[in-house]
Amino acid sequence: MPNFKIEQPVISPALEEILPEYLEDELLIKHHLIRETSYINSHHDNLIFEKSHFVKVDFTSSSFNRFECVDCLFESCDFSNIEWIGGAFHRSIFKNCKLTGANFAEGLLQNCQFIDCTINYASFNFSQMKRVFFSDCQLNFSELSEVKWKNLELVNCELNKTNWIGTNLNQLNLSSCQFENVSLSPDLIKGFIVNYEQAIIIGMTLGLVLDEPR
Repeated sequence: MPNFKIEQPVISPALEEILPEYLEDELLIKHHLIRETSYINSHHDNLIFEKSHFVKVDFTSSSFNRFECVDCLFESCDFSNIEWIGGAFHRSIFKNCKLTGANFAEGLLQNCQFIDCTINYASFNFSQMKRVFFSDCQLNFSELSEVKWKNLELVNCELNKTNWIGTNLNQLNLSSCQFENVSLSPDLIKGFIVNYEQAIIIGMTLGLVLDEPR
């Protein structure tokens, strides 16, 4: 698990009430606490969130172009179907968040944690991940193709029907995770760490035939 902590922001109630006015283009949002607010179907360019804390904020179906997030904590937020294509995330934590259908494609995630999050049907295609940690997350049907990663950890996650085509799985450890079917590139699985049951599943996916003892 990455070893860092989010600095907890301090904000007056009066300022918190006017924060929706601050969500404009080309803006740095820094040292803010934003809670129980909705930005559904919003669109923003050139936004930077820094050292901020979001609690129960709804960004469903929103899009952020040229987005950057630094030292932020997101708790119980809804990012379903959000577009973060090409976004950059540094030292940020997602706890108990809903990210179903979230699009992180072509993005950079560095020193990030996802804890107890629902991330089904999400896309991380062509992204870069450095020191990223997923714990107790659902990533079923998610896309992780052509991912360039270093120090990627997944612990006790659901990964059924995930797509890892084009991603080098050498030294990736999924032995504590659960899946019944995954897609991967046969030439990129050398050194892939799985448990016994997963090895059978992967072997059958690659066309091996299991000869049952008579």
